[in-house]
Amino acid sequence: MTEGPEFLTDDRTKVLRRLLFVIVGFAVVLVLVGVPLVAGDYEVYGAIVLAIAVVVGAAALATLRAIRGRSPAARRLCIATGVLTAALSVLLVPVWIGLLTVVAGIGLLVITFAPERGPR
Repeated sequence: MTEGPEFLTDDRTKVLRRLLFVIVGFAVVLVLVGVPLVAGDYEVYGAIVLAIAVVVGAAALATLRAIRGRSPAARRLCIATGVLTAALSVLLVPVWIGLLTVVAGIGLLVITFAPERGPR
Protein backbone atom coordinates (compact mmCIF):
# COMPACT_ATOMS: atom_id res chain seq x y z
CA MET A 1 0.00 0.00 0.00
CA THR A 2 1.41 3.32 -0.99
CA GLU A 3 1.31 6.24 1.36
CA GLY A 4 1.77 9.95 0.86
CA PRO A 5 2.64 11.53 -2.49
CA GLU A 6 2.81 8.18 -4.35
CA PHE A 7 -0.81 7.60 -3.42
CA LEU A 8 -1.83 11.06 -4.62
CA THR A 9 -1.31 10.79 -8.35
CA ASP A 10 -2.87 13.49 -10.49
CA ASP A 11 -5.70 11.24 -11.71
CA ARG A 12 -6.53 9.88 -8.26
CA THR A 13 -6.39 13.36 -6.74
CA LYS A 14 -8.86 14.69 -9.30
CA VAL A 15 -11.34 11.88 -8.63
CA LEU A 16 -10.95 12.08 -4.85
CA ARG A 17 -11.47 15.84 -4.83
CA ARG A 18 -14.64 15.53 -6.90
CA LEU A 19 -16.03 12.81 -4.67
CA LEU A 20 -15.18 14.77 -1.52
CA PHE A 21 -16.94 17.84 -2.91
CA VAL A 22 -20.01 15.63 -3.46
CA ILE A 23 -19.79 14.45 0.16
CA VAL A 24 -19.53 18.06 1.38
CA GLY A 25 -22.59 18.84 -0.75
CA PHE A 26 -24.45 15.96 0.87
CA ALA A 27 -23.50 17.35 4.29
CA VAL A 28 -25.00 20.71 3.32
CA VAL A 29 -28.19 18.97 2.15
CA LEU A 30 -28.31 17.08 5.45
CA VAL A 31 -28.18 20.38 7.33
CA LEU A 32 -31.05 21.63 5.18
CA VAL A 33 -33.01 18.45 5.97
CA GLY A 34 -32.11 18.44 9.67
CA VAL A 35 -33.16 22.00 10.49
CA PRO A 36 -36.86 21.50 9.62
CA LEU A 37 -36.83 18.18 11.47
CA VAL A 38 -35.54 19.87 14.62
CA ALA A 39 -38.04 22.71 14.20
CA GLY A 40 -40.89 20.25 13.69
CA ASP A 41 -41.98 17.16 15.55
CA TYR A 42 -38.81 15.12 15.02
CA GLU A 43 -36.33 16.91 17.29
CA VAL A 44 -34.25 13.86 18.19
CA TYR A 45 -33.92 12.54 14.64
CA GLY A 46 -33.24 16.06 13.39
CA ALA A 47 -30.44 16.43 15.93
CA ILE A 48 -28.97 13.12 14.77
CA VAL A 49 -29.13 14.26 11.13
CA LEU A 50 -27.43 17.56 12.01
CA ALA A 51 -24.71 15.80 14.03
CA ILE A 52 -24.00 13.42 11.17
CA ALA A 53 -23.87 16.36 8.75
CA VAL A 54 -21.30 18.13 10.91
CA VAL A 55 -19.10 15.04 11.38
CA VAL A 56 -19.20 13.98 7.72
CA GLY A 57 -18.73 17.54 6.46
CA ALA A 58 -15.80 18.21 8.78
CA ALA A 59 -14.12 14.93 7.85
CA ALA A 60 -14.55 15.60 4.13
CA LEU A 61 -13.20 19.15 4.44
CA ALA A 62 -10.19 17.94 6.45
CA THR A 63 -9.51 15.30 3.81
CA LEU A 64 -9.79 17.87 1.02
CA ARG A 65 -7.27 20.05 2.82
CA ALA A 66 -4.87 17.12 3.22
CA ILE A 67 -5.18 16.23 -0.46
CA ARG A 68 -4.58 19.81 -1.56
CA GLY A 69 -1.47 19.97 0.62
CA ARG A 70 -0.29 16.54 -0.57
CA SER A 71 -0.11 15.50 3.07
CA PRO A 72 1.23 12.04 3.95
CA ALA A 73 -1.92 11.56 6.06
CA ALA A 74 -4.23 12.02 3.06
CA ARG A 75 -4.71 8.29 2.50
CA ARG A 76 -5.61 7.64 6.13
CA LEU A 77 -8.03 10.57 6.08
CA CYS A 78 -9.65 9.23 2.89
CA ILE A 79 -10.17 5.87 4.59
CA ALA A 80 -11.52 7.47 7.78
CA THR A 81 -13.86 9.76 5.84
CA GLY A 82 -15.14 6.88 3.71
CA VAL A 83 -15.82 4.70 6.74
CA LEU A 84 -17.45 7.56 8.68
CA THR A 85 -19.62 8.54 5.73
CA ALA A 86 -20.77 4.99 5.01
CA ALA A 87 -21.29 3.97 8.65
CA LEU A 88 -23.06 7.10 9.85
CA SER A 89 -25.22 7.26 6.75
CA VAL A 90 -26.86 3.96 7.64
CA LEU A 91 -28.84 5.95 10.22
CA LEU A 92 -30.03 8.24 7.42
CA VAL A 93 -31.47 5.57 5.13
CA PRO A 94 -35.08 6.54 6.05
CA VAL A 95 -34.29 9.92 4.45
CA TRP A 96 -33.58 9.59 0.70
CA ILE A 97 -30.17 11.26 1.03
CA GLY A 98 -28.99 8.48 3.35
CA LEU A 99 -28.66 5.89 0.61
CA LEU A 100 -26.75 8.32 -1.57
CA THR A 101 -24.28 9.16 1.19
CA VAL A 102 -23.69 5.46 1.89
CA VAL A 103 -22.83 4.99 -1.79
CA ALA A 104 -20.54 8.05 -1.71
CA GLY A 105 -18.69 6.70 1.33
CA ILE A 106 -18.21 3.31 -0.29
CA GLY A 107 -17.10 5.02 -3.50
CA LEU A 108 -14.46 6.96 -1.58
CA LEU A 109 -13.14 3.71 -0.12
CA VAL A 110 -13.10 2.04 -3.54
CA ILE A 111 -11.13 4.90 -5.09
CA THR A 112 -8.74 4.93 -2.13
CA PHE A 113 -7.99 1.21 -2.27
CA ALA A 114 -8.08 0.76 -6.05
CA PRO A 115 -4.71 0.21 -7.69
CA GLU A 116 -3.51 3.02 -9.91
CA ARG A 117 -4.18 2.44 -13.59
CA GLY A 118 -1.26 2.35 -15.96
CA PRO A 119 -0.82 4.74 -18.87
CA ARG A 120 -3.47 4.53 -21.56
